[in-house]
Amino acid sequence: MIDQTNTRIEEMEADVKRENERRYAFQRMLRLTDKHLWRLEEMNRDGVKTLPPPVREEIRVTIEQLPDHCKEPFRDSEQVQETLDSVFAVQERLFRWRHPEFPLAEEEDELDRAS
Repeated sequence: MIDQTNTRIEEMEADVKRENERRYAFQRMLRLTDKHLWRLEEMNRDGVKTLPPPVREEIRVTIEQLPDHCKEPFRDSEQVQETLDSVFAVQERLFRWRHPEFPLAEEEDELDRAS
């Protein structure tokens, strides 16, 4: 009886862990892309033109963890500005995936022109 109870508790713990991983996946992905955007913006501000190879590899690893439709705009470039722009586009895809009801900046511009 104790063995059955322990087994059931372990199953429930595994279920809760899976549910939490699913529930917080968006926040985790957003945090990862934010970290890279912050670093890229600082590098860009400081006049750095070329990404150091370790930074470029970290970004690649992060992007690979994202859903395919979110990572599609990513352009693996040595140039800081190009990488910054593409990681920003990836993050926009993340937001659209999580909140499809909110228009992105380019859509707001189109709506303003149409009215």
